[in-house]
Amino acid sequence: MNQSHTALSPQAFGVIIPGGFVRTDFQPSDASGMKFALGLSGISGKDISTISELVFFLLPGVSLPHDHGAILYWQIVSTPAPHGATLTSFLATPTKTEFELVGAIANHKPSGVFRTGWSTNETLSSAINSPCGSIVTVNLGVSIEPLGNITNVGAMPDRTVHVAKNIALDLFNYMQSFDSGGGGAGNMVVPKNVFDRWMARFESKFRLDPNFFNKN
Repeated sequence: MNQSHTALSPQAFGVIIPGGFVRTDFQPSDASGMKFALGLSGISGKDISTISELVFFLLPGVSLPHDHGAILYWQIVSTPAPHGATLTSFLATPTKTEFELVGAIANHKPSGVFRTGWSTNETLSSAINSPCGSIVTVNLGVSIEPLGNITNVGAMPDRTVHVAKNIALDLFNYMQSFDSGGGGAGNMVVPKNVFDRWMARFESKFRLDPNFFNKN
């Protein structure tokens, strides 16, 4: 049986960049009342890559639909820099990347501090350092989803099985990149110190973004 849900007010969520102001001015992004967007105005270019964490939370008195949570996403917006006051510069169309996962909250977990991973994001770095001189900003998106969907995408960090599976997959993919192919079908030949090398790599990436293995 399909269940309908009352559309949430856009002023249901808050987000904070540590040291900055609270932003609650999310806007509906479709007619469902379950998707919202917020442009991080005032932050652009290389300043974006210095933001390591976002605080995402439900505002006081707000409850999400039963058995639902709110997933926070982000995307890169690149707008061609104007070169002179021409009509073309005012009509320049921004290009946007696909949304990437940040984290999720729910009624039983109404707030969270989430690592962005922006300092090591290659797509963001390329956009910021583009020779075209585009103006790079970030949009945030919120999607109200069933808790089952949130579990499947690994957005709730306390999902032990999902986390363990992704860590094991990260190790497997790393070892496979060293496989010489000399072991025959079903076998893998790797350097003796491959696990130590993977562990050092894992710890380095984990310090920058503890959720990195859920974003691949």
